[in-house]
Amino acid sequence: MDPSMYRETVMAAGYWAPLIAILMMIIVSFLPLPAETVAIANGVVFGPVMGFLTTWVGAIVAAILAFYLARLLGRPIVYKILPAKSLARFEEMVTLHGAPVLLLVRMIPLIPYTVVNYGSGISPISIRTYLWTSALGMTLPIIAFVAVGDLMLIKPWLGWLSLVAAILLFSLLARWVYKRKIAKVS
Repeated sequence: MDPSMYRETVMAAGYWAPLIAILMMIIVSFLPLPAETVAIANGVVFGPVMGFLTTWVGAIVAAILAFYLARLLGRPIVYKILPAKSLARFEEMVTLHGAPVLLLVRMIPLIPYTVVNYGSGISPISIRTYLWTSALGMTLPIIAFVAVGDLMLIKPWLGWLSLVAAILLFSLLARWVYKRKIAKVS
């Protein structure tokens, strides 16, 4: 995704630009693509506050839609759409640990939203737990990636450095939480 092309496309929508950004986040969240690219692009286009809001709203709407779509389609279809090994491991972890695992995976930028969204839909987790863990778990990473996008306009090298730092930070945090909270129970 080329940020300048994304910016031109979104800004050409005028007053509708935030809605276009939300729709882009929804579309990307349904595909096995990194949603972080849209978060970064929204930071470039809208700055930190509006970039966060458009990204977060789009991610939440996509999460709800994918959750219910997975519940509607059922396990056999979802397993045909996404890698069975990833889904099976995710489903096992959610079944065993519930909310802590959902919070954890939402903070790891390397786990695609599609796996979390569809995997949660076929798991026994309740929609209520799924929603609060998704809303909370996605907040810090979205803030971080939108801020990276905002930095890209000011100092691109600092934006790239911040991106690497954010990925490392969230990965280390997730590993620490996993070892301290989840691995002990397993």
